[in-house]
Amino acid sequence: MKTFAFLMLSACGIVRSVAAADGDVVEFDKLSTSYQAAVERETAPLRDKYLVELEKLRDAYARAGNLAGANVVQAEITAMNQQIAFAKTGKRAPTEAAAAAKAANPAAGAEMPELRWFVGKTWLTDALTKWEFEKDGTGQRVRGTQQVATFKWRLLPSGAIEISERTAPDKPVTTTFLRFKNKSEAWFGPSETSLNARLHYE
Repeated sequence: MKTFAFLMLSACGIVRSVAAADGDVVEFDKLSTSYQAAVERETAPLRDKYLVELEKLRDAYARAGNLAGANVVQAEITAMNQQIAFAKTGKRAPTEAAAAAKAANPAAGAEMPELRWFVGKTWLTDALTKWEFEKDGTGQRVRGTQQVATFKWRLLPSGAIEISERTAPDKPVTTTFLRFKNKSEAWFGPSETSLNARLHYE
């Protein structure tokens, strides 16, 4: 933190010098960029530790059935991740091309789902296979009256749901990703960037 304080004092002195000289905004922009980079280097480790602890607390609340607490913690995680993304993009608005690509993607939707959308609920594929999500982070897929697979789910910082599934005790675990478009529609697939099958709320 001594380095951080030194940078702040140095920055103030240099800004005054530049402003007094000729008000050159180019020099100011360079200084501002350097300052922001220094702040990021100093604060990133602390922020990352905070996010890890927040995720642990959120998962603990979810397993305990404290959905209100889990949603409060998740809101803080979302806010932190938005701040990080905002800083990384240099506070620039998304390009028209990026906006068009997102609009063309049928799986695009809510960045972070609410736990009440799926915890304790049943969702269906277009083929009517049921996905049942329990509050303890487990679940099962059922087709008709037959259990197809059991799985464990967890909410990722990106807002996607990672599902680790086993069709039988002697079968390997497979991973599927799920993202909610809204409270009544979701998409799933083999990766976060390949979500091509639809789920809808029962």
